[in-house]
This record gives sequence, C-alpha cells and structure tokens, in this order.
Amino acid sequence: MTPQRRRTVEMVDNTGTAHLLTADAAESGLPQGRYTAVCGGDVLPAALVAQEARYCRLCMPVIPTQRSNPR
Repeated sequence: MTPQRRRTVEMVDNTGTAHLLTADAAESGLPQGRYTAVCGGDVLPAALVAQEARYCRLCMPVIPTQRSNPR
C-alpha cells in the first residue's frame, strides 16, 4: 500500500521566502491571515512580493510533484 501524499500549496512570506503549507493549514489560517508552514514556522503572506527570493530549506524536502501552483 502506497502512503497517501498530502496536498500542499506554496506561499511566499513577507521576507520573500517560499514556504509549503498543507491544504488544511491554508484553510485554517485564512480567517486570521496567519498560516503555519510545513516547517512549523508562522507565515505572514506577502501578495505584492514580485517573485520568491528563496525556498525554505525545511519545507522543501517534499517531492516537487506533490506541490501545486496556486497562481
């Protein structure tokens, strides 16, 4: 039996770092505008950041095919 993969979304924080969030974390953080990334860090999203400068090293060990691009 293959382990079920968690769906993740990518979110850029106010420092320009891209983090991964589970779908559940993205949904639960919506009312407050504060999210918890896969790495455990708090993410304050920055919608006006042109392009992420770097990826969070703790979030990104997830296989790239598991990530979805919300853009």
